Amino acid sequence: MARRVCRAVLPGAGFAVAYALAILLGRATRVEGSEVSLVWPAAAVAVLWGLHAHDLPRVQAALHWTGLAVLTFAINLATDAPVGLSAWFVLVNVSLAAVTTIVLRYGDRPARLREPADLGRLVGAIVAGTLVSATLAVAWFAHEGQDDLVRTFALFAIRNGVTALTGVAVALRLGEAQWRRHRPSPARMAETAALLVVTSIVFIRVFWLNPGHPNAFGVMLPAMWVSLRYATTTSTVFLAASGVSIVWATLLGRGALSEVDPPQQALLAQGLVGTLTIVVLSLALFRDSRNELIEELRQLALHDPLTGLANRSLLMTRLERELDEQQPGAVGVIVLDLDGFKAVNDAWGHSEGDLLLVEMATRLRAAVRRRDTVVRLGGDEFVVLCPGLAHHDELHQCAERIREAVARPYGVAADAPFDRITASVGTAVSDRLSTPRSLLAAADRAMYEAKRAGRNRTAAAPYALRAG
Repeated sequence: MARRVCRAVLPGAGFAVAYALAILLGRATRVEGSEVSLVWPAAAVAVLWGLHAHDLPRVQAALHWTGLAVLTFAINLATDAPVGLSAWFVLVNVSLAAVTTIVLRYGDRPARLREPADLGRLVGAIVAGTLVSATLAVAWFAHEGQDDLVRTFALFAIRNGVTALTGVAVALRLGEAQWRRHRPSPARMAETAALLVVTSIVFIRVFWLNPGHPNAFGVMLPAMWVSLRYATTTSTVFLAASGVSIVWATLLGRGALSEVDPPQQALLAQGLVGTLTIVVLSLALFRDSRNELIEELRQLALHDPLTGLANRSLLMTRLERELDEQQPGAVGVIVLDLDGFKAVNDAWGHSEGDLLLVEMATRLRAAVRRRDTVVRLGGDEFVVLCPGLAHHDELHQCAERIREAVARPYGVAADAPFDRITASVGTAVSDRLSTPRSLLAAADRAMYEAKRAGRNRTAAAPYALRAG
């Protein structure tokens, strides 16, 4: 019981602490001589809190939304805001999170950032939430008789919208990132070092040493380099670091925006961060999506769609390469055909036959060595390519493991209404005249000899004939 209470309470407490700290951080970024904050991270935290509450049961979700409202009201009161203003800005802040959450999760679509369409939905949701909350905020200022409502609306909408977009995008992407350690090539290491040097020079020149020259567009050079050459997760880290650098330098009165009046500074700094966010994430997501599509097409072109095993095209490519690179006698081929597979299809239907083939693929993968390639040629015929053989007995041992794996009783392994099935297996080892065609043909003839000899046995080809 205590564990369930902790699981329910701790996330809300964490969001509450993060929200309070985000408000304090936002107020610490006020431009000198102005009440305008450069960033408002509380907007991003509120949206993330709303997305978390969306997936909870109704009672728990209501408690989270109530917590957000009460905390907003309490913090406003604690900072000497009038009661009326504090109550109204509860509506302003909660509406941003609520509208964004509703639009982003419309139709129970997941909140994620994996492809360009996800970024488009996130931008649309943030825009909708920001426009509603900015309209409510300006309505209060209009009621109070404040002038220049258009600029107030722009400052409120751009600040909250850009901060929410960047913060939520970074959180969504890094939250589902899979960090893998790999050793980059020397060329990749050199490119990364060059990128770090160029990025440092550009950002220092534009935002730290620049005495107000309007050349902030220079940051697009490293931004496009990162987004077109590195994964979206790396681009997201770059984006977060860039946003911090821009805001920090602007707060210190340095760089390209140092000669601009404070309200205009806030608009330009937020506009630059927002532009970077959309450009970097759009390019990076398009790049990753394109690479994933190419990999999927390559997978479809070289693998059997039912079992996921390699197909004939991949087999011939690898077999030709192994015959070219290895000594005669070091490359073996195993061909097997399931005994009685046609009867399974006829008696139990093709769906049961497909289940059998999938189960067979799993057993073959488990029976071979790590460097071997398991192939489905079509129907119930499979091939195993075994390179790097130390001796002929190694190929025979692998063939026997395969035959025994196939013959194991099924039980409930594939929900099969029959006990087991067997395989006839043929093997062939390369010689100095072997070609891919001749080696496969030799193993195929050996497999048919095993069938004629009574099935469920292994036969070895005496030699491989050169293909005519």
